[in-house]
Amino acid sequence: MIKTSFKEAITSNLDLTIVVPTYNLGHYLPETLKSIQQQTIDFELWLIDDASTDGTAQTVADFVKGIPNFHVTGFNHHRGIGAARNFGIDHATGQAVAFVENLSSIF
Repeated sequence: MIKTSFKEAITSNLDLTIVVPTYNLGHYLPETLKSIQQQTIDFELWLIDDASTDGTAQTVADFVKGIPNFHVTGFNHHRGIGAARNFGIDHATGQAVAFVENLSSIF
């Protein structure tokens, strides 16, 4: 595993994968997605929906349309944040992986 912080990955232009587990984020999700979209570096994005029941899955599916480095998958039943993180790690192609959770914003 590479020991690179998120800030170091951004400033050194390493390949970066951002993993965002989602579960019933409702009206809070657009702010997080907007923050991700405003980044000025190249990165891969994985949005993993953990069987949301409030429209989150459709929101993330719509968000990634037409963006080759942005990916989405959804679980058929609630598996927890650990399973979503692990899915993202398993599918990441970047040299560094960062997680955005709890309706975070990326600086």
